[in-house]
Amino acid sequence: MRKALRRAETNERYWDRRWEEAGSDAAAFDSLDIYPVKYAQMVMTDPDSSALELGCGLGRVVKHYHRNGWKITGIERSPVAVDRMREDDPELDVAVGDATDIKLEDGAVDVLMAFGLYHNIENELEQALAESARVIAPGGRFCITMRPDNIEMRLNERYWRWRNRHRSGPMHFHKWLVGRDEFAALLATHGLNVTDVHYARNMSILYRVPWLRDRRIATSAESVRRAGGYRLNRFGRAVDGFLMRRRPQDFCNVFVFIGTKGAP
Repeated sequence: MRKALRRAETNERYWDRRWEEAGSDAAAFDSLDIYPVKYAQMVMTDPDSSALELGCGLGRVVKHYHRNGWKITGIERSPVAVDRMREDDPELDVAVGDATDIKLEDGAVDVLMAFGLYHNIENELEQALAESARVIAPGGRFCITMRPDNIEMRLNERYWRWRNRHRSGPMHFHKWLVGRDEFAALLATHGLNVTDVHYARNMSILYRVPWLRDRRIATSAESVRRAGGYRLNRFGRAVDGFLMRRRPQDFCNVFVFIGTKGAP
């Protein structure tokens, strides 16, 4: 694993500010073929099962499944995000919590999802994974993402170094970047057995280029962009599609690990 330093503020301050500025997530996704709901569907297969999303942010996944009648709980570190979700829908089962100390019983959930969470945990990643494994029932399913250490993410780092070239002062921890097999092996040490790995897109690095964005989406509120995906225009989609078809492992920006918890 490789540690990336990029932010001029701590992760905690960054996410509190980000959720404060982002507004509210939509109650449902516009498309079921975009990250993260595309991958959530791979483990959310039984409406009678209990599900937990760790690091649920402003709740786009929790809201989507709650609206469709699923039993789903969201845990989020940021009280700013949790307060916003409760304002949007008081019936949502969401709480402020820490992935390294989950306030649930052993084997409490059938499905655990964590999108964009673990790569933000600098010093207690192993503890967070151990806690995640603890609360999944034997035979339960998981959908866990990490940022890859690949060409796409190295280009992204260069972009942000350029953006911050005039900034003085120290840079704080941003994220962990991992190899696919390396992280699958780490999950296995906690009894989480990976059955599939998907090379996914959250936001293409091409979206950094304004003239490659779909203007109908790029000028919308962030909640609209998050619900519908950070869409590129026709030319941007063509280039992005070519890169992902030819070199998905090098040009994805998310590894999605799907699997099951082995019996203790």
